[in-house]
Amino acid sequence: MNAYGSAFGKSLKSLRAERGLSQADLAGRIGSTQRHISFLETGRAQPSRFMLQRIERELALPVSRSQVLYETAGFAGPYKYRAEDSRDVQDALNLIETRLLANWPFPAFVLDKRWTILRSNGPGRIFVAGIIGPQNEPANLFRIFLSQAFRERILNWKEAAPIFAARLYREAAHDPDLADLLEQAHSSGILDGLDETFREDVPVFVPVEVLGPDGKRLRLTSLLGQLASVQDAVVEGMTIELMVPMDAETEDCLHAASRLSPDMNAAE
Repeated sequence: MNAYGSAFGKSLKSLRAERGLSQADLAGRIGSTQRHISFLETGRAQPSRFMLQRIERELALPVSRSQVLYETAGFAGPYKYRAEDSRDVQDALNLIETRLLANWPFPAFVLDKRWTILRSNGPGRIFVAGIIGPQNEPANLFRIFLSQAFRERILNWKEAAPIFAARLYREAAHDPDLADLLEQAHSSGILDGLDETFREDVPVFVPVEVLGPDGKRLRLTSLLGQLASVQDAVVEGMTIELMVPMDAETEDCLHAASRLSPDMNAAE
């Protein structure tokens, strides 16, 4: 077993296990045999680039996972490595900001894989302005969620907290820094008692009720999305969060706040 065979075999076996596929299942998906898949996983056979392309296509692998598969097999990955501050990535962020966020009438953000806010629209800046304050580093949405200033503005924290916690648990499973943040949240008691809030009659949408301007109660939820044609691991890991008003009163209040904001007027 050579070094590449060992690394690729482990990667392929892990991928197969994640998808709940047997060796025979995977072989059937990519037009191979169970014997050959076994040989690939044990390092007794090496995959061709064509085999890797079939695995990537048939399992709909994300760019980041495809890169690992190619590289552990000893091939150069088909995708470029770009830094978050590279010109290409910044151009992509600018495109999202000007073509999407700027045309969304409510708070909207672009988040990296650690949920750091990379871009926001005018309503989004208004929404977090009273929470994050001036700082040297970009704001992180999870840190905002867990901050006292944010929690004090949430009028239904007991119902909304499990939503924030579920998102943090999901992302922390793949990121050590977010895992540390989750541990801090547990240690501080912020997440205590969340198991007691689940119930059978939970609605389709659980609105987050926020204390808005002039003491008004705003009811919001979020849409989370990604661009479909991304061919870059950094941009692929980004999430677009669009906040959605749950009633007409919230919609009217958000529109009014946007019209009165100097930030929005300057953008126009």
